[in-house]
Amino acid sequence: MLVQPPAAPPQGSSPEAAPNPFQRKRRRRRDNELGQVLLRKGHITAVQLRQALAIQAEEGGHIGKVLRRMGACDAKAIAEALVEQMRTARERGRQRDLVRAARDNPSIVGLRVRSRPALVLAVLVLADFLSLGLAAAVMWWFVSEDVLSVTQRVVLASLVPLCMLTLAASRLYAVSPQSPPDEIRALTGVISLVYLGAWMVTVAARVVSAKSLSHGAWLIAWLISVILVPVVRGTLRAWLAKKPWWGHAVVVIGAGKLGRAVVQTLQRRPQLGLKAVAILDDDPAKQGSVRMAWGEDDMVVESVNEVTQTGLDAPPPSQYRAAMEQFAEVDGVPVVGGLDLAAALAQRLRIDTAVIAMPEMDSSAVLSLIERFGDTYTSVLVIPDLFNLAHFGAPTRYLGGVLGLEVRRQLMHRGPRFAKRLMDIVLTSIGGILILPLLVCIATLIKLDSKGSPFYTQRRLGQDGVRFRALKFRTMHQDADRRLTELLDSSSELRAEFDQFHKLSRDPRITRVGRFLRKYSLDELPQLWSVITGDMSLVGPRPYLEKEIPEMAQKEAIVLRVRPGLTGIWQVTTRNESTFEERVDMDVEYVRNWSPWLDLYILARTVTVVIAGTGS
Repeated sequence: MLVQPPAAPPQGSSPEAAPNPFQRKRRRRRDNELGQVLLRKGHITAVQLRQALAIQAEEGGHIGKVLRRMGACDAKAIAEALVEQMRTARERGRQRDLVRAARDNPSIVGLRVRSRPALVLAVLVLADFLSLGLAAAVMWWFVSEDVLSVTQRVVLASLVPLCMLTLAASRLYAVSPQSPPDEIRALTGVISLVYLGAWMVTVAARVVSAKSLSHGAWLIAWLISVILVPVVRGTLRAWLAKKPWWGHAVVVIGAGKLGRAVVQTLQRRPQLGLKAVAILDDDPAKQGSVRMAWGEDDMVVESVNEVTQTGLDAPPPSQYRAAMEQFAEVDGVPVVGGLDLAAALAQRLRIDTAVIAMPEMDSSAVLSLIERFGDTYTSVLVIPDLFNLAHFGAPTRYLGGVLGLEVRRQLMHRGPRFAKRLMDIVLTSIGGILILPLLVCIATLIKLDSKGSPFYTQRRLGQDGVRFRALKFRTMHQDADRRLTELLDSSSELRAEFDQFHKLSRDPRITRVGRFLRKYSLDELPQLWSVITGDMSLVGPRPYLEKEIPEMAQKEAIVLRVRPGLTGIWQVTTRNESTFEERVDMDVEYVRNWSPWLDLYILARTVTVVIAGTGS
């Protein structure tokens, strides 16, 4: 629920000047990062740190080198902060000296590859075997008393291995899977075809009339299979993907903006199955104070020329030199050196996949890189500078030697709109009846907790900009507007937070019951009525307020083409950690890449998010 903030912010306040609540949480989690240590010791200001982080996100490099180039602090201050960082890490049992490890074992740069693709494959095969086996067992229980021919018994007995062989032939046991919607679609299609073929064989090989066959048993087993296989796979990935052995190792080529975005995405989403081990880039500005290079016999650790890179007239004090020796890192993945190390890393660490993320290179240079790595890497993945465009698995198209990325807008066609509306009506009608007692219970608790109606209505923008009243459970006090105005007038930091995120992390307007409802997203349940009436959909973009249109950067033309949703892609991915601009971008990508499988995936993720209680 959004409330109109006062129009004019206090003089001197700035959304960029105050850290948002999620930056504060990150600061608490990563208080031993170099920038935070320098900030805590008073060597730099918060504004300088944010500027340095912004430069690092665009250009790469070690944060200490960036701060020195800015003139924010000197080498001695950085060295002292590095010493404190190492001491704190040692006390917490988290010391990780990559440079020392590289010196001790230079032939493999001190790196360890702990991923075990074969183990991941075994887990997926076992999961499918158990899911399909359960479905087959249910079918056997139903048909155990039927008169079956030998052919029918053979077909039933081979149903599970036949499904698994077909899944393997369809490359659905890849350690790095397709996007979740595409995987759900592929799994459903393959299992359905196998079941259909097996059922047709059993009908043709019947001993008695077709009416005596247990067709319902086939239907139940098929439903169990198409539901259980993707659910069990998704659950296992969510549970095991953070284990060091999950996935297979990759080397990322490029430490610039796109390369950093790739590494951060792989680190944030381990279920993708790609574990970045090292980053390579020839640009010294993107490297740390040291790098790996070829010596006379093997790779060695060498210093990057600090004078030429920082413009300083003197090297760092000798007593701090050991602390100053660090690789640049991206979310813990080191930038170890130049591209000439790629072949050695592949051979010595047995890494078979490289990810090229260097959009500044022209096509001929990229092709040359692919040929260069072709002898050592069996798989080379090239990332174009369209990182966000393919967010939900936009397919590629081969056009006579030209590779294109297809952006589909299926919700612009009548057929997909009808299918989406039919799914809304069926699922909402069934779900609404089942949760009716819960709705009555919540309304009663709200009434007992605070004065006023248990419901709250707010005008929102629906499809084609048509206004409608969104119905929600009331989670705030009746004088919420007055409380917000007083709160924002008293704190420029809270105003900056509200202007950027359109909500507060610690909102005094929220009631006791309301806080619980928001945590588990239960305040949205009355909007099921809006789904029935056609004002909303189960899944879709966020229902925006009219006053938010100026902030949508003219993207409202895309977002408002479809019905807003009770849940959406950002609600089940970034949740409250995303800014308003990022939420709009994700809603745009949802509209562009919609499919019924994407809706099913979002609905399944919504259930886990609600149970986990990661709401606002």
